[in-house]
Amino acid sequence: MGNTMQGIPASPGIAIGPAFVAHWPHFQVHHATVTPDQVQIEIARFQNAREQAKQRTLQLRDQVESRLGDVQAKIFDPQVMMLDDPDLVEGTLTYIADSYLTAERAFSLRVLEFRAQWLDATHARIMDRVADLNDVQARVLASLIELPVPDILHNPPDEPVILVTKELTPSRMVELDRDRVLGVATDAGTRTAHASILARSLGIPCVVGLGDLSRRVQNGVEMILDGSRGKVVIRPSESEKHWFHDRDVQAREMVKALKAIASLEPITSDGTRIGLYANLELPDDAAGAVAVNADGVGLFRTEFLVVGKTAVPDEQEQYEAFRRVVDTLAPRPVTIRTFDLGGDKFPLFLPPIAEENPFLGWRGIRIYEMMPELFHNQVRAILRVAARGPVQLLVPMVNTVDEVRGVRRVMEEARRELEREGAEQGECQLGVMLETPASVAIAEVLGQHVDFFSLGTNDLIQYMLAVDRGNAQLSPFFDLYHPALLRYIRAAVEAAQQLGRPLYVCGEAAADLLGATLLLGLGVRNLSCAPSAILAQKKLIRSLDIEYVERLASELLAMETGREIRRRLMEALSERLDPAVLDAELEADASLSHSD
Repeated sequence: MGNTMQGIPASPGIAIGPAFVAHWPHFQVHHATVTPDQVQIEIARFQNAREQAKQRTLQLRDQVESRLGDVQAKIFDPQVMMLDDPDLVEGTLTYIADSYLTAERAFSLRVLEFRAQWLDATHARIMDRVADLNDVQARVLASLIELPVPDILHNPPDEPVILVTKELTPSRMVELDRDRVLGVATDAGTRTAHASILARSLGIPCVVGLGDLSRRVQNGVEMILDGSRGKVVIRPSESEKHWFHDRDVQAREMVKALKAIASLEPITSDGTRIGLYANLELPDDAAGAVAVNADGVGLFRTEFLVVGKTAVPDEQEQYEAFRRVVDTLAPRPVTIRTFDLGGDKFPLFLPPIAEENPFLGWRGIRIYEMMPELFHNQVRAILRVAARGPVQLLVPMVNTVDEVRGVRRVMEEARRELEREGAEQGECQLGVMLETPASVAIAEVLGQHVDFFSLGTNDLIQYMLAVDRGNAQLSPFFDLYHPALLRYIRAAVEAAQQLGRPLYVCGEAAADLLGATLLLGLGVRNLSCAPSAILAQKKLIRSLDIEYVERLASELLAMETGREIRRRLMEALSERLDPAVLDAELEADASLSHSD
């Protein structure tokens, strides 16, 4: 058996091949001074290098926009702004003029000061800023001095490899040769990092947050990378290689086979119609939802609008993004979740806040109190686009009725403004995310003030079990089948049924074969998952009958451990699903339980 390491899944897909460890060059610029009469020459050198770096960054931005789209291209906007940052530029010029430093030495010192200041902060967004700063530094210094080019770019290996490195900046990600790089594994990083976003857009399997992988492996060591599960296997056995290869082949074949059921309805064998909706991360994902005949959009994440932003996105920009999705899906409904910022998603325009635990600090609806215009602009854009098709507004991280009342006030104020302006607007239902134990506990109270619920299982598990879902080392404790979660879901379902409010589930459980079975048994009738998972879930739904899964759920509620619950689900579905699929689920569970 190989050595298995668990990281954070950043981009789906399986890669098998030799490791190529890239140790990116350190920017070691030796102390050097110039004479007073050479100061202007050094200033001119720096300004010229800065301009060349800006032009190269703009070229990269244009290439990404042409290749991947405008949303991904905006990732490079902060780098352009960084090159014009007064503190960075003027600080460098001061070092040259007052301390007679060379341009490269002065710039390196100023960058070092920036990096030290940013790393004192606690938010995950800082890592993106540091990655951007590293990109900027490399580009400026490349114009001032000769820097070694990493082998993966300058002298690519003869065979395709899995790139292993400490971290990967956005520009290095887009410069990778897709034919040469099978996958990417990094020591650091998060799923929401710019490099991870680009990996998903490029279709490169990627696992991040692996700790010290780049020190554990050497060039040529065979590896398996599973970007869907966040797993890396070092020196795998032949049986492991065969298993992962077969799983990859099965997944590809299943995609082809599932296309045949796209036009069929998600109806159980005993005639119960299940709502099957799509989760979208970008407007371009809407076409995929239509292709699999989704019932609509159960969760349209809007955080893409703040990628690379140093200012609050304006109303019209948001309206245009929403319009693309609503027009593509019409007449099917679209649920737009307002900005879920904080935690690991902090855009540059928000003021830095020192927090011991960002996930328990300024997050979701709490951010709107800090920046009311952020929420107000978005509500106006959502109300306007509701005139083009059925739209629902979903608010994250709600824990109190007062928060819901505050949202209602903003919606009414925005309605009156649009009426005075003569702007077209539509009806828009209001819903809240049930993603904390508190929100589930008072769901019957919250439900008297909202039109629908959306249950976020990922965050609910995180807060319920006190497990950071972004920490790969804690993944064994992130239990989708924990007995407490079953009770919370059942409580949410009962509250929604009592009030006659629709309940959607949009977390990881809705995209999991066993999780979806469990949800249906607990009374959930609307699932929302990535478009790529919808056909598999549709096939599952059509193989189940509600009476059976409800009896099964009652049995599961009496069990004491998540592992018992999962094993019983596997047994129950063994006669309804492809055995190969179930074997894959069992193998994944076993390997995860022994992960390094």
